[in-house]
Amino acid sequence: MNKPGIAVVVALVSLGAAPLASAQFFPQNSVTIPAENIEGFTVAGKAYTSAKPNSVEIDLEVSASSELTADAIVKYRDAKKRIHEAFSALKLKDVAVDERGLLVDQKGMMQNPYFFGGMPNTRSKTEVQLTRKLVVKASNIRSMDEDAVLQLVGKLLDVAQDSGGRVGPQNDFNPYYYYRFQQNTGGLVRFVLDDFDKLQEETYEKAIADARARAERLARISKVELGQIVAVRELVVPSDRFPTTEDEAPRKRLEASRFQEIPIRVELLVRFNIQSKSDKK
Repeated sequence: MNKPGIAVVVALVSLGAAPLASAQFFPQNSVTIPAENIEGFTVAGKAYTSAKPNSVEIDLEVSASSELTADAIVKYRDAKKRIHEAFSALKLKDVAVDERGLLVDQKGMMQNPYFFGGMPNTRSKTEVQLTRKLVVKASNIRSMDEDAVLQLVGKLLDVAQDSGGRVGPQNDFNPYYYYRFQQNTGGLVRFVLDDFDKLQEETYEKAIADARARAERLARISKVELGQIVAVRELVVPSDRFPTTEDEAPRKRLEASRFQEIPIRVELLVRFNIQSKSDKK
């Protein structure tokens, strides 16, 4: 075993209930690879936080159709106005109605996933249909208890339906056009953690601190001095939420179909240098 070359010492340490951590220490007398590239400890840093959603969203759809496009426009505007006025009448400062893109289509088109062009309308005259998706959003719900959230959601759903809106995710989309975007998760409402940036930053900091604590423990046992971080690799991170339709902008947020704590998990692989005595001066 006394062959010339690189001497590798792998320390696997498990203390108490702490997860198993791994480290690698390489002496500086390497003859094949520069010492600064291989010397150090590599450990996993893990962190977990969770928070209640701070907003709730409900998808609506407003539509109107007519053989005369002008009539369809009038009906569509009236239908959309009724919905906006109904929610404005609630006088809730944290409730807003956002509009998505307008779809101009032919009424009666049957979308078939095996026939991208759709089934042709057998009517003698085309009936124009105007459709727009609306998103009702109630913010600042994190401090509310479950009963208060339930009362609020129930009120929003009732107003949406009473004003003529179609509630919930709609399935009548063109599979050819929406294939890359549409991810229908179902459910009448979705709870959203939209202050995700701040919480994610805190979780990353905790993961780095956890990695440093593990590395310091291994350095102490190995009787060496821990240096600076030289490399970090992400292993487990919360994903950015991509748009579900082509008219939404990408944004960092986490969604859940239930009103409960939403977890944020981060796991990093962090590499530390070994500090020499000359570096300490």
